[in-house]
Amino acid sequence: MSEHLWFYAAAGFNVALAAFHLGFWRMCRWGEELPKLHPANRGVMQVMNIMLMAFLLLLGALQLLLPSEIATSPLGRLLMMGLALCWILRAVLQPIFWRSMSTGTNAAFVGLFLLGAGLHILAIKP
Repeated sequence: MSEHLWFYAAAGFNVALAAFHLGFWRMCRWGEELPKLHPANRGVMQVMNIMLMAFLLLLGALQLLLPSEIATSPLGRLLMMGLALCWILRAVLQPIFWRSMSTGTNAAFVGLFLLGAGLHILAIKP
């Protein structure tokens, strides 16, 4: 069990972010804000958020249920490295697209996404 600790931590990270995204409707006041958008954009926002939650939950399930297979296969290691790179990219995009957030808030999110990248990298270390 302890040999897969980083996989479980990465899974927890992904599941926690899925739960965070579940709160977007309330936290971002989408009931008030989304009606201001064109219906197509309103749909895109909500569908992308739902699909992101589904994807994060799928990743978490794979990491919890199949850590040995992921750790020992080239495909699994590539998946984990790709996810680490995605979290690094997300960290880079944070201050670019959320300029209106305070520096401290942006720094906290950048740190969070770099933590996610680190967890995925640690899970596949040789």
